[in-house]
Amino acid sequence: VLAQGAGTPVPLPQPARATIEKHIDSQVEVYGHYAAVRLPIDKGVRLWNPTAIKRGPDGLIYAANYTGEIFSLRDTDGDGLEDTAKLFCDVRRDGLRYPTSLAFKGCDLYVGTTQEVRIYTDTDGDGVADQSRTFFKDFPWTLHPYDWTLGLCFGPDEHLYLILSSDSHNPTPAPDPAGGRGSILGISPDGKKVERFATGVRYAPGMGFNRFGDLFFTDNRGDQNLQEELNHARQGEFYGHNPRKYPGHRPATGPLLKMSYGYAMGGLCFNSLDNDFDGTAGDGFISCWGPDGAWDQGSISRVRLWKQPDGSYRAREFPVADKIRKIIDVTFGSTGDLYVAQFGRENLDRPGAHLPCKQPEGAIYRLIYAPWVKPDLAQKHFSPLVKGNVEHGKELFSARACVTCHAVDGTAEMLGPNLLGIGNMLSREEILASLRDPSSNIKSGYEAELVVKKNGETVAGRLLTSDEREVILMTAGNLEEKISRSEIATQQMQTTSLMPQGLLDGLTDQDVNDLLAYLGARTTVKRIGRKQRLVTALAYGALIGAGLWLACRHRLNRRTSAPREPAGR
Repeated sequence: VLAQGAGTPVPLPQPARATIEKHIDSQVEVYGHYAAVRLPIDKGVRLWNPTAIKRGPDGLIYAANYTGEIFSLRDTDGDGLEDTAKLFCDVRRDGLRYPTSLAFKGCDLYVGTTQEVRIYTDTDGDGVADQSRTFFKDFPWTLHPYDWTLGLCFGPDEHLYLILSSDSHNPTPAPDPAGGRGSILGISPDGKKVERFATGVRYAPGMGFNRFGDLFFTDNRGDQNLQEELNHARQGEFYGHNPRKYPGHRPATGPLLKMSYGYAMGGLCFNSLDNDFDGTAGDGFISCWGPDGAWDQGSISRVRLWKQPDGSYRAREFPVADKIRKIIDVTFGSTGDLYVAQFGRENLDRPGAHLPCKQPEGAIYRLIYAPWVKPDLAQKHFSPLVKGNVEHGKELFSARACVTCHAVDGTAEMLGPNLLGIGNMLSREEILASLRDPSSNIKSGYEAELVVKKNGETVAGRLLTSDEREVILMTAGNLEEKISRSEIATQQMQTTSLMPQGLLDGLTDQDVNDLLAYLGARTTVKRIGRKQRLVTALAYGALIGAGLWLACRHRLNRRTSAPREPAGR
C-alpha cells in the first residue's frame, strides 16, 4: 500500500477506528460492514464536481474535476485518511474540456475529454505530469453537456476501449457519418486504428473487463432503454438505443441485468479475487447517480456474475450503500477499500444541464470494511409511497390525463418517462414536489424543445433524435414529427417542463394519497388501451399545447446557443 509525499512513496497506515468513526457520514445507509467515510480533503486542489476516479500504478487514487483538474489523493498528516489533493495536470491548459474518464497504462494516464483522449505522463517522479500528447481525436463532438467520452479501459488485446455518449439529445449534433456516437469504440495501441465494437448505447459511464477478459458496461434508463442496465458487450451487437441511427443492426438479446437498487447507472469497477471486502471478491461495483434533481438518492450496487459454458453470464444484484447523493464513479484502492467520486449538486442556474457549478461541489468517499459497523439493513426492501386506494388512484391517473404522457408498464415510450417502479426511485415528498412544480425536476432527455420554423409555425415537444439533416420531436398525443433542418429558424431547449402545472388542483388529500398509492404499486399494471389513450390525448393535447405556448412564447426570438461556460473558469 503506497501513500504520498514528494519523492519515494511510503506505506499508507491503516486508519484507527476512532479516525474512521470521526469521518463517517451518518446519512449514508450501508448494507454490509462498511464505514462510509467522507475523506477530509481540505488542502490542495478544491474538489469541483468530481467526474472520474481511478487507482494509479503508484498506489495512489487519482480523480478528475469536471472543471478540468486531475489530482492525486495524499495523506499528509499520517492518520491513514487522505486529506490533500495534489494537482497532476489540468486539461484546460491543452485547450480541452470536461475530463470524464481515466485509465492508466503503465505510468501513462489516459484522459477522456469532450474533444479527444489525451495522455499525461510524469517523467521525473515529482507527482506532476510534465508531458502530454494526443492519443486519439477522430470522433465527432460539440460542447453540448451530453457529449461525454466515457468508460476508458484497456482490454486483453491492449486496445483502449471507450464509449461516446449518444448524440440523440443534442439539438445540433456534429456530423457523424461513421456512427461513432452512441457506440463502444476500440482503439489500437498506437491510436491510429479505430473499430466500432458495439452500438445502441445511450449514456454509459461505466465499462470494464472482468477477470475472464469479458467486457461489461452500464447504461441509463430513458427512450428505448426502459430500465437501468448492466450489459455484456459483444462485438457487432446493438444495445437498443436510437435504432434510427443504426439501420440493419444486429440486436443483442437484451440487458444482462435489469438493475433494481439504483437509478442512473454510473461507473463500474471489478473487485480483485484476493480482496475479500466483506465477501465480495471478484464482484462488480456500480455507482448510481440517482434521479435527476433529487439530491439525496445516489447509491452503490454490487453484481455477482457466473460465467456459463456457452460464454454467456448469469448475474444477481445486491445493494451496497444508499443516500450518497449524486455519485458518479468507483474504484478500488491499494488498501482494498472502495473509493467513490461524488459529483455533487448539478449547476443550480441550469438544473439538469450537467455543467460545473459556479462554486466547488462534491466529495470523495472511501468505503472501508469495518467489522464493528452494523449494516443498516441486511437487504434493501421497498415499501409503498403511501397507503391508499390503488384502484381509485388508477382512475385519477386516467382522469387527470397522466396516462396520455406516461406509461406504467415498463414497455411503452411516450412523451414523459415511463413510471413503472417510480416508488422505488423517489420518495413521496419528491414525487409530490414534481407534481406541484414539474419544472423543478426534469429528467435528462425529457426536456421541452421549442422549434420555430421559417414560416412562423412553432412545434414543441421532446427531442427524440437529431442529426445534420433533420430533427424528430415527440409532440402532444405521443406523435412523432420530423422537421428538416432547412425549415428551422430557431431551436431552443426550454427550462419549463412539458408537464403542465396544476395537476393536483381540486384533489383532496385522500385523492392525492390514492394517486401516490397507485404510482407506488410495484406490480406491472395493465396499460389502458390505445384507443382510450388517443381519445384522452385529443382532449388533453390542447391543454399541453396551451401550457407550452404560455411557457415558451417569450423565448420565441432567442436563438439556439452552445452551453455557456461556468463563471470564473
